[in-house]
Amino acid sequence: MKYFISSITSKAYWRYIFSQNGLKSILAIFGLIWLIIESLDFFNVYTRDQYASYAFFIFIAISTVISILLRRPIKSISVRFPEYDFCIEVRIANLFELNGATMISSNTIFEADVAGGKISVDSLQGQFTAKYYTGNQSKLISEINEELKLIDSTSPYPMGTTIPIHTHGKTFYLTAMAELGENGNASSTMTDVKNALEGLWDYVRTSGELQELAVPVVGTGRGRLKTSRKKMIAMIAESFVKASTNNKFTDKLIITIRPEDAESFGINLYDIKDHLRHILK
Repeated sequence: MKYFISSITSKAYWRYIFSQNGLKSILAIFGLIWLIIESLDFFNVYTRDQYASYAFFIFIAISTVISILLRRPIKSISVRFPEYDFCIEVRIANLFELNGATMISSNTIFEADVAGGKISVDSLQGQFTAKYYTGNQSKLISEINEELKLIDSTSPYPMGTTIPIHTHGKTFYLTAMAELGENGNASSTMTDVKNALEGLWDYVRTSGELQELAVPVVGTGRGRLKTSRKKMIAMIAESFVKASTNNKFTDKLIITIRPEDAESFGINLYDIKDHLRHILK
């Protein structure tokens, strides 16, 4: 409800309603109403001499209301690719409340010390540790080290290096996506993110299971990338489609947006859906 209220009172929502696509929707509905009225006139059910002088404005108002109702705030959109039998969903949700496998962005040395302040408690990895390894961070570090022993590489690991962590009946893919500075701050470039996603796709294809895969809108928070969430969602989607068309590795990719970010940055899923259809089809 909070997101709904925030959406309909935001400038971004109304800009979209009265954008070029929104106006096309209003005119299409108006045309349908006018066709019905013309049909009623043709069959003498409701003839022109019965029209009120302000009927035009009534029809425009009705068309606008219907268009707004059809474009009410929503929490998820899907773009389907029936020719390849997979789909992309963009969902406003808590990443940890979803089913299926989940991607967790990490760093090139897979540092996981949250208690010692080396990893921020507010970062995605910090939230993951707090939720699933509360008071038992050493267990997570041990599991990470065991998985790293199986990798034919040394620290710092290449961007895209991915290791699985199985806990609470779920699979989490920790993927190297950022470098840690001396002060513990993580930083990424767009190239880093693209390489990280390609590494994630490759790992899931060869070692993962064919289940839903949830990926957050990475890089826009502590990754410090000056890229809008809309552009980052598009980049994730494009990378996924490119990797999936030749060899599918999941039926559905869920790109998640934190509810707080959806409100703070005026996320409009209809706008994102139109954008994805434009660049992916």
